[in-house]
Amino acid sequence: MISFKAFVEKNPFIIVAGAYDCISAKIIEQLGFRAAYMTGFGVSASLLGYPDYGYLTMTEMATRAKDIAKSIKIPLIANADTGYGNLLNVKRTVEEYEQIGVSAIHIEDQVFPKKCGHFEGKQLISMEEHGEKLKSCS
Repeated sequence: MISFKAFVEKNPFIIVAGAYDCISAKIIEQLGFRAAYMTGFGVSASLLGYPDYGYLTMTEMATRAKDIAKSIKIPLIANADTGYGNLLNVKRTVEEYEQIGVSAIHIEDQVFPKKCGHFEGKQLISMEEHGEKLKSCS
């Protein structure tokens, strides 16, 4: 399988569809998308019936991501919330998502408790703090 870095270098612009479980991911793959995105809102709504307010833990999201990644052959990009805590939590989140076969993640720059990205009233952490979170990923 091609590395995600090589995939992005060959495909700098990709359109992905949001998956929240294995069936939705398989449909995305069958429709010809070159990657899928595990949406935090979709996972939260399908598991709890609530928007993505940060109710789900890293373990719950990683478990869903692992199932989805195993069910498809295309790369999976996954929501990793705010990294689920401080710099150590962010590092652990990255390691967990790597081990389960997720190709890429995004880490939100919101304060805790976070709000779903679709809603108003979000507050952001400083660029410096977010930069430190990103540095802890490498």
